[in-house]
Amino acid sequence: MSLIERYLAAVAAQLNPDQREDVIAELRDDLMSRIEAREAELGRTLTDDETEAVLRELGHPLAVAARYGAGPQHLIGPELYPWWLFAMKVGLAAMALLSVIGLGGRVLGGMDVGQAFAQALGGFIEGGLTLLGLVTVLGFVWERYGGKPGFITNWRVRDLGLFELGRLNADTWGKAMQSGQPKVVYVDATGSRMSPVARALASATAMAVFLLWWVGALRLGGTGVEDIEALVWGVDYTAAVQAVIAALWWPVVVYGVCRIAFDLFRALRPRAVRMAALGDIGLACARAVGAAWVLFVSPLGVQLEASTPGAAFEQVRDVIRNGGWDVEVTVILILGFIILEAAARVLISLGRLATGRDRRLDQL
Repeated sequence: MSLIERYLAAVAAQLNPDQREDVIAELRDDLMSRIEAREAELGRTLTDDETEAVLRELGHPLAVAARYGAGPQHLIGPELYPWWLFAMKVGLAAMALLSVIGLGGRVLGGMDVGQAFAQALGGFIEGGLTLLGLVTVLGFVWERYGGKPGFITNWRVRDLGLFELGRLNADTWGKAMQSGQPKVVYVDATGSRMSPVARALASATAMAVFLLWWVGALRLGGTGVEDIEALVWGVDYTAAVQAVIAALWWPVVVYGVCRIAFDLFRALRPRAVRMAALGDIGLACARAVGAAWVLFVSPLGVQLEASTPGAAFEQVRDVIRNGGWDVEVTVILILGFIILEAAARVLISLGRLATGRDRRLDQL
């Protein structure tokens, strides 16, 4: 087989069958014209090395075949790339926060600080690589098979508060700390709070990272849900915590998916106040029921000796009176706060459902 035929065969192997014959015929004509012109210039037949030089001028078979391929010739195109990069920044920031929380939990549980830090760092790197793969695959599919989402083409200036998060770098924090006025992440450059759309997108991103960790797709702080150990101040809550996780695994998955879907709906339809209120009521009730079950019914609640609201209140009152703060009261207060926050959310959402108005939207 001649060099030209071998080259054309390599190109043909990369082409779709329906275009292969026409493309190869076109390339053969182009190559023969180049070789004939070179031979006329030299006044002799080209050697193999000179023929190979002509083939290299045309390009590698993979690159040449790609010119005739359908679809984009990139993983993430220039239009989606800024969104891909921003998603990575926000996702990594959320992972870093959860990793720090996991690191603190391990240290409080009695683990050596160096070992805990090594596990947290390793988990962050592993999770970051997983996140990189997931976001890239999503962008790859969206680039080729999905239409452009509305938030790329139909954005509004009032919804840009979320993108102030891109300014949260080491230099920004250093200057803020030196000035004694650290920035609050939900305040944009003009001093106004994030719009409801920006908050919805931020909430959806954070919940997506948490849900990926919950189902085992990400490992944050070197820990998955199945690895959680709760040995605090000499008391082992691990069995109770794992029993709670096993019982709540699917409910949390369902809640997380609903939360993400609801936040995306709020981002796309920020003026649908009554629909948003209904969603808030449903999600708040789910949080309240889940927290109440953990506190009063679950194995953890039994170990905390908080099987009734009265028993939980007595524990808190005794600590306030006598001092000696302990982990049981801390957990009771956290779960109680979740229940109270959910109740307040329901009341606020009932008002929005009745009036059809949201003061946060009126301020935009």
